[in-house]
Amino acid sequence: MKLGMPTLIEFGQIQDNLELCSRLGLDFVELNMNLPIWNPESLSHKDLLAYKRQYHIDFTVHLPEELDLSSFHETIRRGHVERCKQAIEWASRSEISMLNMHLNQGVYFTLPDRKVWIYEKHKDLFMDNLLRSFSELYRFAEEKGVALCIENTGNFHLAFVREALRELGRFHGFYLTWDTGHDAKAGFMEEPVLQQNVTRIRHMHLHDYNGKSDHQPLYTGHVPVDARLDFAKSRKLTVVIEVKTGEALEQSVRRIRPDLA
Repeated sequence: MKLGMPTLIEFGQIQDNLELCSRLGLDFVELNMNLPIWNPESLSHKDLLAYKRQYHIDFTVHLPEELDLSSFHETIRRGHVERCKQAIEWASRSEISMLNMHLNQGVYFTLPDRKVWIYEKHKDLFMDNLLRSFSELYRFAEEKGVALCIENTGNFHLAFVREALRELGRFHGFYLTWDTGHDAKAGFMEEPVLQQNVTRIRHMHLHDYNGKSDHQPLYTGHVPVDARLDFAKSRKLTVVIEVKTGEALEQSVRRIRPDLA
């Protein structure tokens, strides 16, 4: 098991994140492509390789959350596929082997008595677009030696998302990220889907949920942190302690690795 930290928005400089990671004795930083300083146009693979040597740490990548590989608009879908391929190429050149991503469930119409998900209403088209996108990306990722891990974001319990995951499971390159706080926030309804695909879990986002908000410091909420860490150790996962401030990160590191903080 390797422990890492997320990109912290309180830091305006790349080096601030890297220095904290090194000081806490963590193994890697997850580069969040939602922020402009953590993308291929701002940060070359040569820079990343130099940072690895300088700070003796590694990296994973969090792809932009707005990616929608099932979009009904073909130009948008193709643009998002191409952005994923650019990120895979960037990661490969940077000797980064793990990319985390969300599975976009699309939008819904709010009716007087329920929500209607557009992708569920037009499930055949949703599924066709999704499988075409991932078929292309999985081939490309395998060529580049990179794993794409789909993160549960509170949507794995939706019937049409579960069906999509079953279909994606037919691909050799299908891998998952277990986000513990999202699972807890969803009433642990995502855990059964993850356990059904236990051999495909490669990555973990570890944070707590206190009944109101997730991304809380470890051991402050409802997540069985020790059990999740035991699972991660048994599967040799990369684990991001995904709290969002330096203070919360240090607090969490002290709880699980007193020798590091």
